[in-house]
Amino acid sequence: MKLKIYSAYILLCILWGTTWLAIKVSLNEGMPPFLGAGLRFFIAGLIFWVIFFIRREKLPKSRKAIGLYLQFAILNFSIAYAITYWATQFVYSNVSSIIWAGFPLTIAVIAHFMLPEEPITRKKYISIFIGTIGAVLVLTQGKAFGGDNVFLGIGALMISVLIASVPNVNLKKHVKEVNTIQLNAVGQTGGGLILILLSILFEPGQSMVWSQNNLLAITYLTIPGSVITWLIYFWLFSHLTITQVSYVAFFPPIVAITIGWIFLGEVLSPVAIIGAILIIGGALIINFPEKSIPSE
Repeated sequence: MKLKIYSAYILLCILWGTTWLAIKVSLNEGMPPFLGAGLRFFIAGLIFWVIFFIRREKLPKSRKAIGLYLQFAILNFSIAYAITYWATQFVYSNVSSIIWAGFPLTIAVIAHFMLPEEPITRKKYISIFIGTIGAVLVLTQGKAFGGDNVFLGIGALMISVLIASVPNVNLKKHVKEVNTIQLNAVGQTGGGLILILLSILFEPGQSMVWSQNNLLAITYLTIPGSVITWLIYFWLFSHLTITQVSYVAFFPPIVAITIGWIFLGEVLSPVAIIGAILIIGGALIINFPEKSIPSE
C-alpha cells in the first residue's frame, strides 16, 4: 500500500508541476483567465459525472456533504483558481507555483484550529520553516521576472492560497461524507459554471483564441491536470494526514521551475536551485517519525 501511495503522490506532483506551464501557455495564447479556468473545470466535472453515473452511485445530500460541495465549488475551484489564473498573467509560471508552495503553511495553521488531532508539532515547525525558507529563496529569484504588475500578481496569488486552504482542511474533517468522484463531479462542475459566469460579467469582448497550442493546453489542463490530479488528491486524504497531503504543493514548483526554464526561458539560478533543495527537504521531513527529530 505504501508503494501505491507514494507512486500516486509522485505522479500528482509531476502532473501539477506541469500544469503551470500549460496555464501560462494558454494565457499567452490569448485565453481569458476566467474563461480558461471555467472551461477546464466544467469539462472535467462533466467527465466525473459520467464516471459517477457509470458507477451508479447515489449522491450524498447530508448537511456536511452539501457544505463540502459548496466550499470546493465556490472557494477552491472558482475563487482561488480565478485569482490564480488572473494573477499568472503578470508573473512567470514558476513564480505562481512557488507562491502555492506556501499552501502547507496555511494548511498546518488552519488545521491546528480545526482538527484537534493535527496540532502544530515541533516536527511540523521545522519542516514548514525549511520549506518556507526554500520557497522564499526561489521567490527572490523569480519575482523580478514579470511585468509591471508582478507584485500585484504575487499578492493576489497569496490570497488565493489562503482561500483554498479552508475547504481542504474541512474535507479532512469530514472526509467520510463524500467520495472523490462525488466531490469532483459537483465541485468542479459548479466551480466551472461560476467561472464561466464571471467571464461573461468581467471579460466581455475578450475573444477565445482557438490556436493549436491553446487547445492542447486546455486538453492537458482538463484531463491530466484536473481529472487525474484531483482523483489522486482526494484519494490521498484517506491515507495521509492533512499536512502530508498539503505538502504536495512543495514539489510542483521544482517541476515548474525546470520546465519553465526549458520551454519559456525562465532562468533557473543557483540560488533557486538551493531553494528547491530546501523545499524538497522540508517536504520530506514531514514524513519522518516524530522520534527522528531530536527533542530538548
